[in-house]
Amino acid sequence: MLLRFNTTLAESYLTKEQIQKVAPLALAATPTNDKLSSKYLHINTENIIDDMAKLGWLPVQAAQRKSKGTGTIFSKHMVSFQNPEIKIKGKNGDDAYPRILLTNSHDGFNSFQFRVGIFRLVCSNGLVIADEQFTSFKLRHKGYTFEELQLIINSTIEDLPNRIQVFNKMQVRMLTQEEKRQLAIDAMQLRTNVIDAKWDEDTVTDILEPLRDTDKGEDLWSVFNVIQEKITQGGYKAALEGAKVRKVRKIKSFERDLNVNQQLFRLATALLN
Repeated sequence: MLLRFNTTLAESYLTKEQIQKVAPLALAATPTNDKLSSKYLHINTENIIDDMAKLGWLPVQAAQRKSKGTGTIFSKHMVSFQNPEIKIKGKNGDDAYPRILLTNSHDGFNSFQFRVGIFRLVCSNGLVIADEQFTSFKLRHKGYTFEELQLIINSTIEDLPNRIQVFNKMQVRMLTQEEKRQLAIDAMQLRTNVIDAKWDEDTVTDILEPLRDTDKGEDLWSVFNVIQEKITQGGYKAALEGAKVRKVRKIKSFERDLNVNQQLFRLATALLN
């Protein structure tokens, strides 16, 4: 994979009107919690969106969830950003774009957090969320400056070539059939939280079956992407040994999706050691 800079747009970007429809709290001007400490300083996510645009990063996805213990207040939300000028050139058209994911809430329970992801153009899910091997930053609700954000983004860009080396290593690491099988089983355990489960062999086979020619291969990168798409997007049939076969659904919660994604990546990269 090569890091390239170009001016080709990967896809359409979100307007604030579109963000308002799917994640209105991202544009909230005031906190949702009226019992916050006097030290709490509200950092409007909308300001971050505007500042990210100044740095060349535009919103491509947004989501939010309900706060625990309330029936109406929405708080934690996520906005994903992509820079149209930064592209990772992959083999056989498997190109990708780095993404920066921002999570935040306005209730005092979460700090700003930035994560790095890689969006594959050929995949219906597309987004690979890397774990602690990749840059991760937090900003507490005690102050914010444009210069601080600029430092975070610059550090992320400078670190990308090093991170791409991880993907390159995954592409040349060939897996045995048993390694592929165990990775699929471990992934199902992450998805279901069922420890030491014995899955039907048809389930394992289905999870490892590529959905497109691009993902056919015995290397770790190809196998990981097949499993990652199945586990997060659902659509396959799964069953424990002797149990009823059920169709697995797509993960709807963005928090659950981020968590599963990170853990899957951790499982896969452990095979590089």
